[in-house]
Amino acid sequence: MNCREVERWLDDGGAPERYVEAMAHARICAHCSAVLGTMDELESLLATPSVAAPEALTRRVMAHVAVTPQLPVRIPVMELLPFLQTVPWWARIATEPASLLALLLASVLLWRGDTLFALASVGAATLASWLGQALSAPLPSPDPGAVGAVLVHPNVLTAIALGVAPLVFMASRAIYRWSAEMVARPRVR
Repeated sequence: MNCREVERWLDDGGAPERYVEAMAHARICAHCSAVLGTMDELESLLATPSVAAPEALTRRVMAHVAVTPQLPVRIPVMELLPFLQTVPWWARIATEPASLLALLLASVLLWRGDTLFALASVGAATLASWLGQALSAPLPSPDPGAVGAVLVHPNVLTAIALGVAPLVFMASRAIYRWSAEMVARPRVR
């Protein structure tokens, strides 16, 4: 067993079956011996019964808190980002990732817009022909016991998902309204 394994053994809770190996390593390693000694000391401190705080401690602490001036909590954004104070608004907008992406897209569209449109048209035509072939593929012949085979066909699963999705959205909206009405109603006691 090495130092890393001893630390892992301690982190895992010190399994009894590896105790002998850990102690054998601690006898020859000063670091692990100190770590095991600290763990033993900590366990003995945790095992001793706790001592109650003096009666006047709470009163003294609260009296000290009462006379201490309380400052409002504020989040120092400008102190964390001091460069925001010196950079003009148009420069901050130019460094936003969404602005940079929109600028890049606009410049590519202006530079090679006709080529991109032709590429998109070819891609759309290819996608349409692939979808036409996939949707015109014959479904397996329904056997009396093969209803499950029809239901797992990708076209059927897609149609079911497209049909159920609006129903799920409408039901979630109805449930939301119903729960909002329940919360808004005053309770009579």
